[in-house]
Amino acid sequence: MTLLRLGKVHIKPASLMLTRAFKDDPMSDIFPDPEERRVKTPYVNEFSLRYDLPHGCSFITSSRLEGIVIWRHSTMNPGISFWRMLTSGAIWPAMKIGWKALRKMKVFDQYVIRKRRELAPAKHWYLAVLAVDPQHQGKGYASKLLNEMLSNIDKEGLPCYVKTEGEKNVSMYQHFGFKVIDEFIVPNTTDKLVAMLREPKNNLKGVRNEKKS
Repeated sequence: MTLLRLGKVHIKPASLMLTRAFKDDPMSDIFPDPEERRVKTPYVNEFSLRYDLPHGCSFITSSRLEGIVIWRHSTMNPGISFWRMLTSGAIWPAMKIGWKALRKMKVFDQYVIRKRRELAPAKHWYLAVLAVDPQHQGKGYASKLLNEMLSNIDKEGLPCYVKTEGEKNVSMYQHFGFKVIDEFIVPNTTDKLVAMLREPKNNLKGVRNEKKS
């Protein structure tokens, strides 16, 4: 791949990049106090990166971290657990976040996971994170982050699922072949999410099966 694997050495700077990229995501449901939100948001991103690193497919554009993408196969179990926090090295940022906020994050994740399994019950790839540093947006990095993996997923003949929010993001994902399949508000939050699914293109498995038959 032309992309680089996200490594432990990249986690700290990637956490800060994600904070810049998602600066419009208020996280007010988790951290109502603005100052606490400002201080703890980078730890939330670090927690997520460390937690996902051993289990997801995480890539960066280069060591300069213009952008990052994280994929999970639907067979991977992303649920928050103490043992996984401990073994992944996510326990330190978890302590910085605080257990009250972690419980809110767990409830949020559990609902979103249930919703994804309801909307995409068959095997699929889940696009968990796609982010480009604001100073590098509009330079084609999102395409670089997505196209190579999408091509490989098409060869597997599997669909892709993503949840997002905002018309701009929906339009961007539609450009890559995703279609809106549902919209929902996560209970006890103000987050309105859009669920999108991309069916595989050029299903090579299907072509081979047709030739055999």
